[in-house]
Amino acid sequence: MKTVKELKTLEEHCTYVERFARISFFYASKYLSKRFPEKKLSELITAHTPIRYHGFNLSQEEWKTEPRCLRLLEDADALSSLPPEEFEEEMWKRNSAFARERAELNYPNAVGVKAPPSWNCGSLKYDTPAEHPALSPRRIVFHIANSVGPYSIFEDSEYLARCFLLLLKETRLKYGSDDLFTGTWLNEHPSFLKYFPEEWRTNMAPRKEEKPVPEWHFGWWGQLVTGRGTINPKAEDFVRQNGCLRFACRSSHCSYDAMEKHLKENFLP
Repeated sequence: MKTVKELKTLEEHCTYVERFARISFFYASKYLSKRFPEKKLSELITAHTPIRYHGFNLSQEEWKTEPRCLRLLEDADALSSLPPEEFEEEMWKRNSAFARERAELNYPNAVGVKAPPSWNCGSLKYDTPAEHPALSPRRIVFHIANSVGPYSIFEDSEYLARCFLLLLKETRLKYGSDDLFTGTWLNEHPSFLKYFPEEWRTNMAPRKEEKPVPEWHFGWWGQLVTGRGTINPKAEDFVRQNGCLRFACRSSHCSYDAMEKHLKENFLP
């Protein structure tokens, strides 16, 4: 019998936003500033931490124009000489009211099954070939979300397999596609890799370095989030202790035929 999981509460979501803000402040101050001493902390926070998108849920335009965002970035530069722990605390003290406001505003869209209409295959979304003109028109780029929260996409092994088969079927019919591609931290996670044929592993892009610097998006930082949409404390602690994320965002691709054969042989009756 499937265990019933409760949706996260407002207070849990406020904690989620706080933890993403805090890890952003700490990581930028302690680790990124040493690797990129020529850059301002405001630049590093914007480009390499999850605070804008996963913490405050702001668009790039809002981040550049909202007065409180601009003040946050100004504070980051003004306080950059503080030790990382003090920087984190002072930045949080100055921005906690703003964070709480954003958390309360976004809470209704942060619990349960809240996939936007563009998520067209369950917990998967594919882009049209026109969105990636530099790629082959037969290659489909897809993205992963959790449309079954508070549960994990991996709890029912058939679920993700059927999402992929739907994606393959639709894009074959619409665009004549025959090649599947994505870049994600999940490409280093066994629970995700089991859905792919050996061809996917063979085509995997290598890690560029032992401790690669992440970008701001969920292709990197999604590994800190549980199925319930809360912060995974072990994943957060790993970043704090090691100065990097456990899993690196890597890209790969495989043929539709190999993917379909693998899914039908291993996941579906």
